[in-house]
Amino acid sequence: MECIKKPVIFANCGLFGISDDYIEKYQSLDQRFIRNKSSTFFFEATGDSMEPIIHSGDVLIVDRSLSWTHGNIIVGHLDGQFICKRLLKSPDGLILRSENKLHRDILITEEIDFLIWGVVSGLGRDLRNF
Repeated sequence: MECIKKPVIFANCGLFGISDDYIEKYQSLDQRFIRNKSSTFFFEATGDSMEPIIHSGDVLIVDRSLSWTHGNIIVGHLDGQFICKRLLKSPDGLILRSENKLHRDILITEEIDFLIWGVVSGLGRDLRNF
């Protein structure tokens, strides 16, 4: 019988090494993720078009006070519904691009009813069932 040698590795499951002496500052989630309370909104993502970055069930932090730039992930209003896509400029108009390559680009021209509602500035994800 061959003996397999395995190292004994310990994993600390306590709060070892954490004390107030080592904390530089306390920060609330509001301070970290919300720059302008009156213009910040939360959306729940649905669908798979923005995977692998955004998953269905993620909470999108959307700031309406931010100006969008090429490549931002935005929430827009298209044909009566809210959508989340990456926004790109092109010579033909704006392009709404999904991160999931199974979804096609959407070309936004002047004839299409579209509104950039806000810029996605962050997201929250429940990792308990991830």
